Parts: sequence; structure tokens; C-alpha cells
Amino acid sequence: MNSQHNTASIYVAVLGLITFVLGAADVLVWAGLTGGMDFGIMQIAGDDFFRWAWGGLVVAFAGILMIRGSRNIGEIPQYSEALLGAILVWMVAGCDIFAMICENIPAGEEAPEFLNSIGGFIGGFAPPYAPAVILLPFTLALLYFYYVWGFAEE
Repeated sequence: MNSQHNTASIYVAVLGLITFVLGAADVLVWAGLTGGMDFGIMQIAGDDFFRWAWGGLVVAFAGILMIRGSRNIGEIPQYSEALLGAILVWMVAGCDIFAMICENIPAGEEAPEFLNSIGGFIGGFAPPYAPAVILLPFTLALLYFYYVWGFAEE
């Protein structure tokens, strides 16, 4: 295993650990064991079972898959396991982004119009964000590894 694979293994292992912790925090906040948490642009707070309990479990298992795949990541089976964990993060983040879009289309209850203005729509995408949305750009490195290591050509 070359130094590029070693660096990628460390990156994916750390990313997997952070992903697992944030997924577990989603579940703990939903269960009421801790109050909501704010970390700068990230917020973990909610009582919606589907998003915070199931979504948190999916993100936690994504972290486990990334940690398991980080060992010998230069091999296709290990890389595939880490990539599957990243895809799970992408699914939850995609649902969170879609929810932000849908929440910002209608105007507020106090507004006389039904649809939100362009400025109000864009302003609805301001922080805080859910953990999966914050993790999304960091998991895209796995696609970079896919093309750099030549897995796309096999």
C-alpha cells in the first residue's frame, strides 16, 4: 500500500468516526437524552422520528461502513464498503436539502401571498444545517479516489 492509500485510509477513518458520532448524536437528541446541540453552522435538534431517529441511524451506520472500509482502502472490496457509507450520507443529506427546498417555497403564515419571494427563498438556505449536509462535501473525496486510483477503468 503506497503513501497515497495510507493518507486516504486515515482521512476516511477520521471521516467515518466523525460521521458515526454525529449520527449517534442525532439519535440521542431525538430520544431526549440530550438537549439540542449547536456547533456553529451545524444544529442537531428535532423530534421528527423519521429524520432524526432513522436518519441518525443511517448516518451512524454510514460511519461504521467508512471506518471498516478505511483499512486497505486501495483494494476494491474495502473501497466499496467506504463508498457505500458515503452514499448513505448522500441519501440523508439529499433528503435534508430537499426538505429545505420544500420548506422555503411557501411564504410564511403571516404573509398575504402564497409563494415566497426569491430573496426569502434563498434566505431560507442560511445556516444552521443538519450534520449530513455538513458531511456531504467531505464524502465527495471518495469519488476523487475512484478516478485517481483507476477503479473507473476496471
